[in-house]
Amino acid sequence: MIPKPKLTPEERRELRKQKKLENKLQREEKKRQVKRDSLAREIKYGELTYRMYEKDWKKMLIKMALPEVRQELELAWYNFERVIDCKDFTISLLMDEIKDAEDQHMYNFRGHLENVHNLIQLFNDRLAEFKKEYNLGMQQLQVTWDNETESIKDMTNENTNYVKTMLFKLEMARKEQERRTRAEYYARIDEEEVRHDMLLQKLKANMEKNYQNIFSNMKDFIDDHNKHLKDRKKKFSEAKAEDDVMQNLITQQFRHMKRSYDTIRLLRRKFNDTKLVEGRKLHDLQVQRQYFAHSFRSLKAKLADDRKTDFVRLAKIGEGSAKAFDRLERLEKKGEMILRLTGICRRLETQKEKILPFPSIPVKIRKKKEEYIRNKKQTIQKNADIKEVKEEMEMFWQRVGQIYSVHYRLKKEKYFLQEENMLIIDMYNDYCDKLEYSPIIKHKKMCVNKIDGNQEMEKYQKMKLPQLEVLEVDEKRNKRR
Repeated sequence: MIPKPKLTPEERRELRKQKKLENKLQREEKKRQVKRDSLAREIKYGELTYRMYEKDWKKMLIKMALPEVRQELELAWYNFERVIDCKDFTISLLMDEIKDAEDQHMYNFRGHLENVHNLIQLFNDRLAEFKKEYNLGMQQLQVTWDNETESIKDMTNENTNYVKTMLFKLEMARKEQERRTRAEYYARIDEEEVRHDMLLQKLKANMEKNYQNIFSNMKDFIDDHNKHLKDRKKKFSEAKAEDDVMQNLITQQFRHMKRSYDTIRLLRRKFNDTKLVEGRKLHDLQVQRQYFAHSFRSLKAKLADDRKTDFVRLAKIGEGSAKAFDRLERLEKKGEMILRLTGICRRLETQKEKILPFPSIPVKIRKKKEEYIRNKKQTIQKNADIKEVKEEMEMFWQRVGQIYSVHYRLKKEKYFLQEENMLIIDMYNDYCDKLEYSPIIKHKKMCVNKIDGNQEMEKYQKMKLPQLEVLEVDEKRNKRR
């Protein structure tokens, strides 16, 4: 056993205080726990009662809403059948249009094929003509070249033969001259030989020069002719390349035309579909606008008539009130004069006159009294008329409030329709901007107009008469009052 530590009196006091505080905190915690348990039980009971009342409320709402839901379902079924009939009719119309469009497409395609075939035949004929002309030109140039070369060869042969004959004659002449002058001019043989050699060299140089010129001219002519042939061959190859390019371009254009025709047909079909859908929507909007415009005009005319009648009644009330105010002012002045006279008379009365009895009513006073009673009845009648006018004015202002509420709703509906129209235009523009078409179409799909049942129900609710809305506004106003 561990011995207990000895404590001082101050430490014992502090321990007692701590125990007291702990006991106090435990008691407070117990009280709080009891309150927490009671609050938790109340919350559970409240949740149970809430669920029970919620179930009862749901049952009551279902019983109240079942006939309305049944009516709405019947209306929706009727609208659904009407939409299905409209869709069947539009499908039949679209099938007829598709048949007509396919017939027209085949007719146009055949005409286009005939035109392309004619163009190809014309192109082939033109190419054959160009080939014939080119071959004829080449043959003519070949013939001229052969003739010129033969003439040049003949000329060169003649010149060489002439030179040879001249040399032979000169040689013979020289020999004869030698024989003749050998005896006579033996002394000048050297000079004559030198001179003769000089002449031979000159002749030989002249002949070689002429022959060289002829040979160079002939070589230049042949080179020019070869260059000309090369140029013609280049032009022919360029023309052939251009022809190939034109052929490829024609085939590409033909393919592009086919693709563009297919895309145009698709776009036309989509445009017709969107035109039908948007045309129906526009027709519905126009019908609604006509209905609202007619109701607005009728309400405006009714309001103008009510304003006229109210203006006439206000004028009558104003006249009556002005007359009444004039009469009251006169009576007020008369009463003030009578009060002043009575005050003066009381001051001037003696004791004897105060004791005397009140005199009897003469005839004039009776007549005045009767006239006063008659005027009083007339004022009472006027007050009753004023009350009736006030009641009628209340009815008038109620009508004004109803018409203003209808006008406000029509204005709101107009802004809503304008916003919807702008949204439809933006969506249509975005759709047209984001369209991507494939050039090859493998499968043809029928496009069927889709109609939303919720939209049809909203249209049906919008086309109802506004009298129900007016009655609802009146009930709300009466409740507020």
